Amino acid sequence: MCLLLVYHGINVNINDHLRQVLFTFFDGIAYYEGMGKYTFGPVPSRRLGFSLGVDIIPFKYCSFDCVYCQIGKTTRLEIERKSFFDPEEIVDEVVRVVKGGGRVDYITFSGSGEPTLNKDLGSIIRKVKGRVETPVAVITNGSLLYREDVRRDLMAADVVLPSLDAASEEIFRKINRPHPSIDLDTVIAGLKAFRAGYKGSVWLEIMLMKDINDSPEELGRFKGIIADLAAEKIQLNTVTRPPCEELEGTMGKEALEKVRAFLGAETEIICDFHEAVGDDRQSETWEERVLEILERRSMSIDDMVKITGVSSATLRNRLNVLEREGVLKSYAVGDILYFLKPQSEGQES
Repeated sequence: MCLLLVYHGINVNINDHLRQVLFTFFDGIAYYEGMGKYTFGPVPSRRLGFSLGVDIIPFKYCSFDCVYCQIGKTTRLEIERKSFFDPEEIVDEVVRVVKGGGRVDYITFSGSGEPTLNKDLGSIIRKVKGRVETPVAVITNGSLLYREDVRRDLMAADVVLPSLDAASEEIFRKINRPHPSIDLDTVIAGLKAFRAGYKGSVWLEIMLMKDINDSPEELGRFKGIIADLAAEKIQLNTVTRPPCEELEGTMGKEALEKVRAFLGAETEIICDFHEAVGDDRQSETWEERVLEILERRSMSIDDMVKITGVSSATLRNRLNVLEREGVLKSYAVGDILYFLKPQSEGQES
């Protein structure tokens, strides 16, 4: 794997060996500037403030193949938990980044696939928490919560953010396209079992899609499920970033507000992130930082301004060049333009 290091206006291609030398020379600063093997960001998150992403799964190794996923179609539809990477290497990198300076509100396990498919997740979380005080969050599709070992691994996290995009089997299969062995009843039973034993906070996300899971009947079923879960927050989302497939599913603010009122007091609409970055790090390597994040999620120019502190005009000019060179692609969702780094053919990690 080669990376582009942007340093005082000079572009240098570096391989894995040189990258390790740079990490040592700069005492970990290079990690924090978006060059980590397992970490990315911090990125502005609508739910978690400035979130340091931790990606411990090979690319698109997941138990779902959701129609709205922004990073591409699942290439490995799996439910087998495995040890993919060296846990100590992951822990060391996370700790190095967090202690390297800059604002990190949460260490968030998410990324290129379903994090609970990594069987080392629990030990990684515990070791990270033993070395830094930053709270840990896990974003999960909730598909494996029926397993006792998965529930046990998540007990060490401060916040768990499972998703539930359907309240009926037909809609579940239409939106989430799960592994054949997973059905909605099992997912819901797993959510309830986890909530019953977990002492931290559960924030349940529902991805609402117009004319798919927003009917009165489906919303009524959602309300019944939610009543049994006792989650601290119910967070409504809709398709606001470019999905991997062409589809119409965005719900407007007024429609979301009606659903929020129907579902109850703990329900909130996840808003766009508006807070400024408040980061005093230098921005020489902003391009590398942005490209690293765009491999895993799309961002608008607004998002990039908040992360890098670089002006929107500078960003726009450079992004236009990168798009012409084929490095990035742009997608319009409503009035907002998002950028994403396309995955190369056959990429799995």
